[in-house]
Amino acid sequence: MVQQSINMSWKGNDKYHWNEDTMYHFKFVSSYISKEEVVEQVEEFVDICCQLEDGDTEEKLVKDLISKIYENR
Repeated sequence: MVQQSINMSWKGNDKYHWNEDTMYHFKFVSSYISKEEVVEQVEEFVDICCQLEDGDTEEKLVKDLISKIYENR
C-alpha cells in the first residue's frame, strides 16, 4: 500500500474530503481485488495515516472512504 501524508480533511456534516491520490489508489486496487481486501487495506490506511480530530472515529473514516471508493458503480 502506498503511504501518504494526512489525506483527508474535515468538510462538515460528517463528510470528509479525501486526497485525490488516495482516492485514485483505492479505486484502482478495488478494480482487481475483493471488497473485503479493500476494506482491510482502508482500515490499515486509516489506522496508520489518518489523524483523528474531535468527534472522529476510525470507523467513521473507514465507512466514508469505502462509500466513496464504491460510489457510482
